[in-house]
Parts: sequence; structure tokens; C-alpha cells
Amino acid sequence: MTEHRYVLRGDADIASAATLRTDLQFLVATTTAHLLIDCTHLSFIDSSGIAVLLEAHRDLEQQQRYMLIANVPRRLRRAFEVLGLTDLLRYDRAVSVSDA
Repeated sequence: MTEHRYVLRGDADIASAATLRTDLQFLVATTTAHLLIDCTHLSFIDSSGIAVLLEAHRDLEQQQRYMLIANVPRRLRRAFEVLGLTDLLRYDRAVSVSDA
């Protein structure tokens, strides 16, 4: 199975959570690929952004697919570590997939 890369840019917070949720729900519903969330251009994430990622992860797992979160800037990794989500993180992963 292939992977689809979704590039997360800017802030993933309460203000952008609805848009992020819509984007990820669309990808889960319309693709059969695993999902790679590329955080190279992510500048901030709060609990709302993380909650949306966890929803997408749950939805993918129900379809026996997976989500990986890659290239999380060092300053943002702590949020994932505190919540015990490091099993979803892949810090440096070379992937040749389509961009969203």
C-alpha cells in the first residue's frame, strides 16, 4: 500500500482545527493509502491540533491503515512526548509520495 503525504503548515491550533479536520477526513475517505503527516513547515501545535491528528489516526486504524507524523521540529516534539504519542513520530523519513 502506498503513502499519501499531507504537509501541515503554520499553526495547528483551535483556529485551524476545523479546516485540518476537513482535510484529513477527506483524505481518509477518498484514498486507500496510508497517511504521512509532514510537519516540516509546522510552527505551532496545541491540543486541538493534536486531537484532530488522533481522530484521523483512529479513522485510519479502523480501515487497517496507519498514520505517521514526520519531520516534527525539535521545539514541537515535546507536545507529542508529553502526551505519549512518540510511536506516531518519524523524525527524518525519506518518502516519495504525492503532496497535499
